[in-house]
Amino acid sequence: KLILLDSLLQETLFTQRRMSDTDSDQDVIANLVNQAKKEASIHSFENDIGIEEESFYESMHKKVKKMNKKKRVVSKDGLTNVSYKNISKKRRRYISDLYTTLLDSSWSYCILMFTTSFYGSWLLFGGIYFLICYLHGDLMEDHLPGSGSDWVPCILETDGFAACFLFSLETQHTIGYGTRQTTTECPDAMFVVTVQSVLGCIIQAFMLGLVFSKMSQPRNRSKTIIFSNQAVITIRNKKLCLIIRIGDLRDDNFILGTQISAKLLRRRISLEGEVYQEMHNITINPETTSESCIFFVWPLDIVHVIDEDSPFYNMTATDLARESFELLLVLEGTNETSNMTFQARTSYLPNEILWGHRFEQMQIYRKDRHKFEINFSAFHSTYEVDTTTRSARELDQLERPNERKITQVESILRARAEMENDYSASLTSPSITGDDSLTLPSVSRANSNTMREEGERKTTE
Repeated sequence: KLILLDSLLQETLFTQRRMSDTDSDQDVIANLVNQAKKEASIHSFENDIGIEEESFYESMHKKVKKMNKKKRVVSKDGLTNVSYKNISKKRRRYISDLYTTLLDSSWSYCILMFTTSFYGSWLLFGGIYFLICYLHGDLMEDHLPGSGSDWVPCILETDGFAACFLFSLETQHTIGYGTRQTTTECPDAMFVVTVQSVLGCIIQAFMLGLVFSKMSQPRNRSKTIIFSNQAVITIRNKKLCLIIRIGDLRDDNFILGTQISAKLLRRRISLEGEVYQEMHNITINPETTSESCIFFVWPLDIVHVIDEDSPFYNMTATDLARESFELLLVLEGTNETSNMTFQARTSYLPNEILWGHRFEQMQIYRKDRHKFEINFSAFHSTYEVDTTTRSARELDQLERPNERKITQVESILRARAEMENDYSASLTSPSITGDDSLTLPSVSRANSNTMREEGERKTTE
């Protein structure tokens, strides 16, 4: 804009030098200034339109990402994106299963409850001790410690609520500093001390078991199980296959009894108009249902062969981009160290399945160290290969005519080989007579022609 105005002003000065100061000259200058303003406004309008278009596309891209995240049932890190509401008597049901509820709660809530339970018990029994001493008359000025009287209190060395609170703390945790203790003057105080001791042991045992159970939960074991960011579809052994890579970052802690399952979750509408969520089991290799143990020593390729039983059988590369589904992958096993079962999960949307890609190789054998090395930097890496965009059904239909032709050629060759063997055997086989003499069989031209005709007829059939 500045350059344009500068050039227009230079032209105006040049015209002023050549023209006289008249009204016509002033009109020329005004026209030039108006033209400059119009061109500047047009340029600014075009720039504003371009900025608005870029912001629009960026906002749409962000919205698409948000929609994909909202439509995902299982997130990439294994957490479920499902919330429950309108549950009748939910609080009562959760309290009835208090131990599981506390195990599922956060550490901050457990620590808060842990602290509250101890402070509450100390304050509760401290108040009971203070009430007993007050009713017995131990808190009167003549009966306080150091007054010189022969009064025997219920609890020695108590002159207020603070002393009763400290006595409660020392009793529950069996600290026993030696200054405060109960006497035989008040049976009530003796009974409360025994109740507090039992209740303190119960609280400590419950809290210790809760903390130990939360620390020994194998949920964090699933943090070291990683899945590939994308799944790939490629040709393997002349079959269209869906491949997902899964790996374990721990090389010194194996997973026992590994079970891997894949499920396809999508929304369906029945013939009657009913909307429901369909969960279709997908066969994978290695098959974990019949195999008791998987040798999970390095990252595995989970392969699903797209055959007639596969839900991807009729999908082309274009159809895959338009489909709406979620592929769930679940790994379940037992931790070798703690002998506890854990589960790792992930999911893939259609835009996270790459058609015509392969995974990079990770296994490297080091001759200098005489061992295999796994390069995890290539775990998520893929490269594009020449792969057909047809569906598995179309590929099978193209292969069937070729298979028929191959079968026909094999049957013809087999029949011709049998005919030649029979013909050669009839010419060379000797005939045994009664006097054990060997004579060659006589073959006439008519017989040979008849055998050739039979052989050709067999070949034609």
